[in-house]
Amino acid sequence: MAFSFIQNVDPKEMDTFVMHSPQNTLFQCSPWADIKNNWQHFYTAVKQDDEIVATALVLSRKMPLGKTLFYVPRGPVMDYSNTELVQFMLSSLKALAKQNHAIALRFDPSILSRVYPYHDRNEQHPYMHQEIIDELISFGAKHKGFTVRIEESTQPRFNAAMEVTPDYREHLEHKTQKCIRAAEHKGIEVYEGREYLHDFSLAMHYTEVRKQVALRSEDYFENMVNVYGDHSIIMVTKLNFPRQLNKLQESIAENEAKINSGELKKKEKNLINQQLINDKKELEKLQNDYAREGKDEVITCGILAVYNDSLMELFYMGNNPDYMRMYSSYLLYAKCLDRCVDLGIKHCSFGGIEGTLDDGLTLFKSNWIMDVEEYIGEFNIVLDPFMYKMFDEIYPHALKLAAKLRGKK
Repeated sequence: MAFSFIQNVDPKEMDTFVMHSPQNTLFQCSPWADIKNNWQHFYTAVKQDDEIVATALVLSRKMPLGKTLFYVPRGPVMDYSNTELVQFMLSSLKALAKQNHAIALRFDPSILSRVYPYHDRNEQHPYMHQEIIDELISFGAKHKGFTVRIEESTQPRFNAAMEVTPDYREHLEHKTQKCIRAAEHKGIEVYEGREYLHDFSLAMHYTEVRKQVALRSEDYFENMVNVYGDHSIIMVTKLNFPRQLNKLQESIAENEAKINSGELKKKEKNLINQQLINDKKELEKLQNDYAREGKDEVITCGILAVYNDSLMELFYMGNNPDYMRMYSSYLLYAKCLDRCVDLGIKHCSFGGIEGTLDDGLTLFKSNWIMDVEEYIGEFNIVLDPFMYKMFDEIYPHALKLAAKLRGKK
């Protein structure tokens, strides 16, 4: 039967189709258009017999000289084995792009080329879906290739994710479980709710200062929370100095009494002695921190997550560099994964990672039974070769430089 292209389909219909697709992604659901509110958007779809068989949330960015760039993040969503459907969708999107003076139609399908546990990263893993890449190339799309660095593509080609089971905590590495317990022992307290948005933004600002780069503003995060509503999570961790100092002093006094009682066996006495040494060191550090801060409470970490019926995305996390020893980020990750269990969500994305798989952020994420997801990559149907070359080669570097300059301020 014949296909029909819908330029602005009902967003609820589009969202339902995406969420029930194997290619389910938050980047192709309608709320993402409200997050990227500095782009124009189109809710497009292909119907067959009045039933949606493909969708594409298209973002359109204004460019110089009245030009635009068309971008379909992690889409289009469709059956890529249906050659006729793929050709019709791309032809329709290309025609819409031309009508809007686009220099290119850019897209990166939510199709994986490889998936493997992080701990098996050094083993050989066969690539999948080469036939889809070849098909898209045959329809005039240029494949950007199997990029490695985050900066080489609009969306990271490498992603970290975890399949969450109800008993996931039992399968975490000993080190990870220890860090979660350590955060709680060190007095880290978790707070959740949109009323902590400003605190979360402060946590993100600590990351900006540490990396000397400008990330997102509080207004951006507020918009995310407003758009996703009950499907967004804001959590922060705080350290209350008076409470934790009092707790440590009580623990030290209790353990000293145990040792002085003379009733402990040698092994027990050694363990308690070590705990005493650790607590006294921490007490001294906390007293110095308290004096330096000049306030009773400090934010140590914050996280912002969003979810739909079957997946959660941990979008942003910021850490206070002065309190990394508190392991707050471990506690927040665990709380978000606990929420996945409560909601029956089995897939949790930790976000993009460098394809080298050896940077600090990737190493942290690898503590969580992490799978490495490699997407097939980014494609471009170029409509204005000269303007596109200028955009593709110069614009990313200009953005990166601007972010660094804002960060230094």
